[in-house]
Amino acid sequence: MRRLLVIFGVLALAAPAAGVAGKSDPADGTLSLRGGHGTFTISARGGVIGSFVRGKVIITDPVDGDGTGPIVSGDEWHKDRSDTTTVYGGTKVRFRLIGGAFRIRVIGTGVNLSVVGRGQVTLNGAGTGDDGSYSVDGSPYADVPDLSQFTLSAASP
Repeated sequence: MRRLLVIFGVLALAAPAAGVAGKSDPADGTLSLRGGHGTFTISARGGVIGSFVRGKVIITDPVDGDGTGPIVSGDEWHKDRSDTTTVYGGTKVRFRLIGGAFRIRVIGTGVNLSVVGRGQVTLNGAGTGDDGSYSVDGSPYADVPDLSQFTLSAASP
């Protein structure tokens, strides 16, 4: 009986994650950013996992219940701007939103992002000459430019 309860418990925990993860679309694009320094904005539908060494992230989750909502750890402070937007800041902050629509703006150093979905991306390096690197749809990594805007989808540049 105990073994059966453990099995059902594990299945109950795995089912929601599998449901969200299973909603990928062949039209989704991918973005990987590592060691970024500057301002990085993603307005998309899909999922994002990120972190930064120092800075802040402004997260807007416009539709309550269409995904996990923001999950943030390591923040030293946060401030609600509205019912749908919160700013988190500090050092060694980690965050994620899986499923649904979101808008994030990360301003900081040591920014790492992994994004899967469809939407708009703006990369705005700080102009230091070492603003990190990024890859779109599995392409080779390139230096983060001073300013680049593009649409994230399977046909991304």
